[in-house]
Amino acid sequence: MNFHLKPETKEAIIALSLSGICIVSFYLIISNLTVLLDVISSVISVLAPFLYGIFLSFLLMPLRDIIEKKWLKKTKFKESTKHSLAVALCMIFLILAFVAFFAVLIPQLTSSIQTFVRNLGSYIKNAEELLSGVEAYSPQLVDQATKMLTELADFLTKQLTTLDGAVGGIVVTIGNLVSGVINFFIGIIITIYLLNDSERFKLQLKKLMFAIFPTRYGNQLIHISDLATDMFYKFFFGKAMDSLIIGIPCYICCTFMRMPYAVMIAVVVGITNVIPVFGPFLGAIPCFIILVMIDWVKALEFVVFIIILQQIDGNIIGPYILGDAVGLPT
Repeated sequence: MNFHLKPETKEAIIALSLSGICIVSFYLIISNLTVLLDVISSVISVLAPFLYGIFLSFLLMPLRDIIEKKWLKKTKFKESTKHSLAVALCMIFLILAFVAFFAVLIPQLTSSIQTFVRNLGSYIKNAEELLSGVEAYSPQLVDQATKMLTELADFLTKQLTTLDGAVGGIVVTIGNLVSGVINFFIGIIITIYLLNDSERFKLQLKKLMFAIFPTRYGNQLIHISDLATDMFYKFFFGKAMDSLIIGIPCYICCTFMRMPYAVMIAVVVGITNVIPVFGPFLGAIPCFIILVMIDWVKALEFVVFIIILQQIDGNIIGPYILGDAVGLPT
């Protein structure tokens, strides 16, 4: 016996079936979320060197192309020699960037954090005195804030003064650091390999794509991937330049305004500025809380300064740098 279903009925059956599969899959994911996250974390930790290598090579490919096709274009070297020199110069640039980062920024940032931790007790007392001044207006809010500050002080004091906890933390930190360094150096080797043979890998991916999809769809996918890659490069480097432009004036102005921990504040503001829309606010909130505990006048000055800075960035600097990347007029 044959059943002849209307096209509308077939579409409804397919839609309901797909909806049921999605609902069941979502339920299974939610109910096993912890196990799934553990599996993902384990896979990422195993693949960390390869992920480092892919990410770094992806970022360094535009620089390699500029060196090979522009800087070394008129030289008398062979094409293979130009390619190898471009890869070597990219790796030298990467190493110098990391050396500059760890030699210049990290010591100052570490010093700021250590000074903040040493003076944390007095900062919490200042915050409690400030809260006591507004207790008459909102006693419940003051009680909750005082309780949170006390718990925070007790927790930090315990972590910093307990020998067992400190030793355990040091051991875990050293272990993670050693593992991260090993993974990073393996990633550097993978980066060199990918930069040197990127054209061969691209050709293999194209062959695989044409083997899976028809020629017309394969060409469309390649065209779309090229456009997406070009837009990503422009957006990523533009956003990084924008954050650098914001971080440097932030440090200069905070130093001129004699705000404490200018380096730490500038780093937080610059890094969080990479996050679209909410990034500036996410960076300003912890800086404001730190400054409130030290000096509420400096905190208010910081709020005014950061509002002005973000308005300049959002209306002038950001659109000018990122306009070409996202196709918006500058």
